[in-house]
Amino acid sequence: MDSKTYYEGFTDRWTPVTEDVARSAGVDSILIMKATDTHMVTAASGGPAREIYVPGGAGPKSVVPGHHKLYCEQVMNDDRPLVVDDAASDPEWSGNEDLVKFGMGFYLGYPVHDANGTPIGTVCALHTTRPGDEVVTKLNDQLSQVAREVEADLLAHRT
Repeated sequence: MDSKTYYEGFTDRWTPVTEDVARSAGVDSILIMKATDTHMVTAASGGPAREIYVPGGAGPKSVVPGHHKLYCEQVMNDDRPLVVDDAASDPEWSGNEDLVKFGMGFYLGYPVHDANGTPIGTVCALHTTRPGDEVVTKLNDQLSQVAREVEADLLAHRT
């Protein structure tokens, strides 16, 4: 398995989905991430911040000395959805790379599991500020659905 994506063609398959969700929700970024031991790697990216979150780009997890815990890393660790409404006002998240480097203070993410139920990545939304309640509700539904679809796709591509 390529360390940058789940299977050959994954990015091409899922980029239109991430673009559609970002556009319909009006958020900066929708990502499908893949976990490695030390990094979270962008496997597919959509939205206006796509040039920041380039497929194949990687953010170091907190296991790498000198790096703060990533939002997606927390989703993986807890194996459950995470919402961070305003990282700048939350002491747990104020040092997060997505906020510090890119100004992304809102995060909503869902785990992606392998066939054994082990978290292997995430589907998430990032935005500079918290969108309205209606958008957050819509994103919850959309991201949950995309995570299940990615899991089914990965199961179908198992070798």
